[in-house]
Order: sequence, then structure tokens, then C-alpha cells
Amino acid sequence: MKHLHYFLCIGLVATVLSCSKDDDDEDKTIPVTPNNVQNDSTQNQNNLTNADFDFYGAELYTLESFKYGRFEARMKMAYAPGCISSMFLYYNNSYEGNGKVWNEIDIEVIGKNSSAFQSNIITGELNAKVTSENIHNLTSPVDSEYHVYTIEWTPEKVTWLLDGEVQRETSVLSGTKAKEQVESLVESQSLRFNLWASSSVGWVGQFDQKNIPIAQYIDYVKVYDYDTETGTFTERWTDDFDSYNAKRWTRGNWNMDLVKESTTNVVVEDGNIVLKLTKKQKENTK
Repeated sequence: MKHLHYFLCIGLVATVLSCSKDDDDEDKTIPVTPNNVQNDSTQNQNNLTNADFDFYGAELYTLESFKYGRFEARMKMAYAPGCISSMFLYYNNSYEGNGKVWNEIDIEVIGKNSSAFQSNIITGELNAKVTSENIHNLTSPVDSEYHVYTIEWTPEKVTWLLDGEVQRETSVLSGTKAKEQVESLVESQSLRFNLWASSSVGWVGQFDQKNIPIAQYIDYVKVYDYDTETGTFTERWTDDFDSYNAKRWTRGNWNMDLVKESTTNVVVEDGNIVLKLTKKQKENTK
């Protein structure tokens, strides 16, 4: 399964969540700042390989979880071969197994396609997951301009929109597998954004340090509640990221395949919250 590496990493995510509420503890992460990142223009990178660097990704996620709703973000996604830039909903206890369901709804820009995003629902359990990936093409590279990405989740369907236009709808009327997946989304989920790199070449392409650093820019996030009686969405909150709201958000500091997520790689800049994927040359590199 091409997402196995991702599921294992999410298990690490949830493990960290269960062990610590203070993800900004400096003892738990390696600080990364722009000054730590090697500039390709100042040295010859041709003789350096991935093994000569440490890589740091980023994850931003809500402290609260939601049962149904509309989740909208205006973003300029990141792109590089081997990398994943995402927005997703995730049931925090999915990794536990032992009868716990896996619930996840994804928007992912993956490194094999610079002008598309992947939608996905993941259900089932830890060792028996069910996925349903679809690819949606854009007219220009995803990292060239901002788009509004939206997930709508109700008891009857999941809908993905780009700039207000429906790209995919999976409903209880769409067929047996779709019906089972939608009806299996029974747990409240946190809203998450992350930027990381994978060793799964077949899924995301070949990672190369020469393409790093990259960044994902989030202009705003809007969350809406869903009223199951009236079938309507009502705005719950909007974050324009004029500052970092620590009562609403927290940041990841765990390993995700080829990267370690660093809390200092999630920053507020010019009215955006920015997720960075950076590199630091190892001290013993010659």
C-alpha cells in the first residue's frame, strides 16, 4: 500500500499527542531558523547528497476536534518531488488499533504532480485501511498562486472544492464502497496542515535536497459547524493569521519519514501562517 509510510507516521503523530500537551517545549524539538538553512547560491551543492543534510518539516493542527462541518483554507501549496503539502481531517486515536477506527479526509499535493492535488478518504482500522484516492488537475502549478481548498463533511457525503467549484463528491448514494466509507466516518476529527518528505518514490517521486527549502502559505482558515437537522453550515470561526493563536492551534514536533517536524518551522509572516520544509547541513559534511 503506497500510503503505509504515511499511516505509520500519523501513528507517531498521535503518540506524541497522547504523551505531551506542550508541543512547544524546546527540549522536544530541534530549532530551525532561516539562518540554519544552507543557501545553494553560496556553495557548490553538486557534490552534496541527501545524507549530508538533516531535514525539518512542519505541522499545524487544531486543539479541538469537529464532528462534521465545512473546512476552508486559502493557500499557496508547496511543491517539490518527494514532498507532501496537505490539509486534512484526522481522528487523533486512529493510530491505536485494537478496535479503534481509522478516520481521515485528505487534500494532498504530492511530488509526482506539480499541477494537481489528491483527495482521499481513509477508513477501516490500523491494519485494514480502506482508501479512495482521486487526482484533480489545476491549470497552473500549485505553488504559483493561492487557491481556496475546501472539505465539506456531513453524515451523507464528503465534498472537495477548489475555488468554490466541486471537484469530487463521495456520498452514501455513490455506490457500496463510497457508502461504507462515508458511514464509517463516525469520530470527531482535528483539522491539520503539514509539509513533509517521503521515501516512497512510487507515490511522491524522488526526494532531492537541491529542491529544498520550500514553503506552504496559508492566508486564512474558516471552520463551519454543520446542523444535522437543517442541513446547513454556520461559521464557527475564521483565523486570518495576523498572529498565532495558541488557544486554537498547536504545532507538531515528531518524525515524518524523511523529516523531523519542528515547531519553529510554523511561523506567522505578513498575514500568512507559513509551513516550511528546510534543511541543515550536518557538521561532519566535508
